[in-house]
Amino acid sequence: MTDRQSVDLIVLCGFLGSGKTTLLVDFLRQDHLHDTAIIVNESGEIGIDGALVNESTNDSSMTLLANGCVCCSLRSNLVDTVIELLETPRPEGAPPLSRIILETSGISRPGPILASLSDEYLAQRGLRVSVISTFDAEFGEIRHDQFDEAAAQLAAAQKIVFTKLDKVNDDTISKLHARVAQINPLAELIYDRNRAKLVQNAFLNKPEFERSLTDMAVIAMTSASIDKGHSRIHVLKGVATSELDWDDLSCWLDDLAGICGEKLLRVKALVHVSDCEEPILIQGVGTTYGMPRRMTQQRSTPDIIVVITRDIHCDEIMSLLPETKIFLTSLNVSSGNQTKDNRPLFSKEVSHAIN
Repeated sequence: MTDRQSVDLIVLCGFLGSGKTTLLVDFLRQDHLHDTAIIVNESGEIGIDGALVNESTNDSSMTLLANGCVCCSLRSNLVDTVIELLETPRPEGAPPLSRIILETSGISRPGPILASLSDEYLAQRGLRVSVISTFDAEFGEIRHDQFDEAAAQLAAAQKIVFTKLDKVNDDTISKLHARVAQINPLAELIYDRNRAKLVQNAFLNKPEFERSLTDMAVIAMTSASIDKGHSRIHVLKGVATSELDWDDLSCWLDDLAGICGEKLLRVKALVHVSDCEEPILIQGVGTTYGMPRRMTQQRSTPDIIVVITRDIHCDEIMSLLPETKIFLTSLNVSSGNQTKDNRPLFSKEVSHAIN
């Protein structure tokens, strides 16, 4: 690849049978994919999904990462594959590479994948990483409550695409919309019955940053939209009790990751610190935090901190945190018993995984 333009890397996740491959195949059947590369990962030696995708590709290049899950055994191979796609010269007359789509296996957790993509070279190349998750409108509500991976996939996404809409009526979609918004109130939910529009909104329309900030502000100011009967997913609001500097914020993020571990699903925050004129944007999936970004156009925006956890309540987190300048409160009151995680704190380096 001779030019140095930025490339979007879309991590397409979703639980087993939720329609990821069908969504990707529909996208590949469109006419404007000469600037797209595809990576397919499957847990198994026979690449059935890869065969389906390859059947639908025209000039798109496809790499199959088989016999392993991207989030664990194939992490090094994933980085090598992405670098190869970025460096391979484009065919004569082909446009520059604009996007890489990674279809993960249904049991992959997005957090470790994003940690893999924190490779320094990829960060220097300006690789823009985003997460799309499919949600099965027919059976997804059951799966996300039973399987940790399904909940982690939804919580990590910037976009959640409803699939199998032909199996449910409008009333059911409305109820599912409210339920999914409880799991990830930061995501854009896509549920258009017009399949062509749904596919375009999923892959071609980039998430709107301003919209995301607006959503965060609404969450921080009101808990009206959070279902107080949900038993496992917790949406928490953070408030700084005194002035913060960068060390205060980074230590708090490290401690939060150490206390919650895999129970930490998502963090998004826009915070003013005393040693920086602009507010700092922090995004995290699992225990992997993206590179902090100075938001020069958001100086007047109030501090916003949103944390999404699973099976650990804010009271437990606050009881285990050392003296902190950030106080967490719950936006949903869950039922059921909670089990404390008494693992010691550990420090996590801030990575470049999410831009």
